[in-house]
Amino acid sequence: MLALEGLTQVNADGRVVPRIAERWQWEHGGLVLRVFVRPRVKFHNGTPLTAAVAAEVLERVISRPSNRALYPSVSDITEVHAEGELQLVIRLSQPSTFLLEDLSVPLQLGDSVGTGPYRVTKRQGSEITLERFNEYYLGKPSIDRVVLRPFDALRTTWSSLLRGEVDSVTDIPPESVEFIRNEEIQTISFPRWYQFVLAFNFDNLSLSPRVRRALNLAVDRQALTKSALKGYGTPSTGPLWPRHWAYDNTVQPFSFDPAAAVALFDAAGLSKGSAKSVAGGLPGARLRFTCLVPSTFSVLERLGLELQRQLYEVGIDMQFEAVSLDEYLARLSAGKFEAVLVDMISGPSLVRPYIFWRSKKAYKGLNVFGYENAEAERQFQTVRTATSEAAIRSATSRLERLFLDDPPAVFLAWSERARVVRREFRVVQEPGRDPISTLWRWTPSSTPVQTASLR
Repeated sequence: MLALEGLTQVNADGRVVPRIAERWQWEHGGLVLRVFVRPRVKFHNGTPLTAAVAAEVLERVISRPSNRALYPSVSDITEVHAEGELQLVIRLSQPSTFLLEDLSVPLQLGDSVGTGPYRVTKRQGSEITLERFNEYYLGKPSIDRVVLRPFDALRTTWSSLLRGEVDSVTDIPPESVEFIRNEEIQTISFPRWYQFVLAFNFDNLSLSPRVRRALNLAVDRQALTKSALKGYGTPSTGPLWPRHWAYDNTVQPFSFDPAAAVALFDAAGLSKGSAKSVAGGLPGARLRFTCLVPSTFSVLERLGLELQRQLYEVGIDMQFEAVSLDEYLARLSAGKFEAVLVDMISGPSLVRPYIFWRSKKAYKGLNVFGYENAEAERQFQTVRTATSEAAIRSATSRLERLFLDDPPAVFLAWSERARVVRREFRVVQEPGRDPISTLWRWTPSSTPVQTASLR
């Protein structure tokens, strides 16, 4: 956010807006995108950003196989070339709605040499120093220097903040916010584009749509958000970002209805005692499964325990397997789990749910869960290739309804984060965005502070 930028950026409502690009226009029925690059943009090493340089950087992005999973439109690009100094032309094999968003990929020359308001000048261990880039095309940043410094313990972070050695702490656990408010500190909360999800491995734990609907009905998301997230979150019942411009708010989400959940379990043949008692003395249950969790994430632990309690009320026995973060990530990637509690990015656009929940058989991407639904695949393809907003709205609404009928997971809550900043700084806030993204526009509110230190 401080050093690197893309041609575009995505707003909190999922709409793409210009960044390094000044504007763009579609041609030839959506098969050609002409991008007009801003004039007088420079990289930190002094290299002017021309259309030819942008084309060269994008060619490198396209050539990396791993980017095809993260940036779906890469597979649609057939040619990238410059026309004149500031016009970039991208040709496609098919219309690609996701191309504009994928152009938010950071443009850089070498390691961290970008066009952003700050340039990396020093790396010492895990500490990074950035100096303001005086030739930044949007204007010279107010703060001269930013030091990024990690801390191993929250207590050390707070003491450094209160002593004035640290100006901002960038990731505050929900349970800690109320304890750090004082006259010298401002707390800024914002919605994250991540949600907490109980996901299943469809290869190892085959649950019918009826059972998955029942599990979703058994969850009291309001109570879960209040107890586990201390109110810093919003209930979620599906994989689509609810603030997206195409989201259909007339579609009614899952409600908390344990009686309906029990009826669906019974109809699916999961009566009490269906899952017989096992070695170790566990009583019979309707369904028993093991959920993988990372052992060092307190928020996921609290969420998991509250979810376990709620599911137990309807006869579902969810047991936990806590492993190190490295093992957790390795097993998640390899599909070695029955169920997993994850904090996954799902917004602010439709690209994220597209890469996680479209057909695993048709698309070798990031769908490690194995969810398959032919109609969802058709609607995702419509979203990807649509050339009108009306078509995107229609497909999005159909996806919302489909994910209620055949839910790919149990979606729990969209999370929030808090940033703490000393009141010596006047923070510029943009609705729905991380305040750190505007740090270059912060100004000293009283004393002439020239360096910002971030935890």
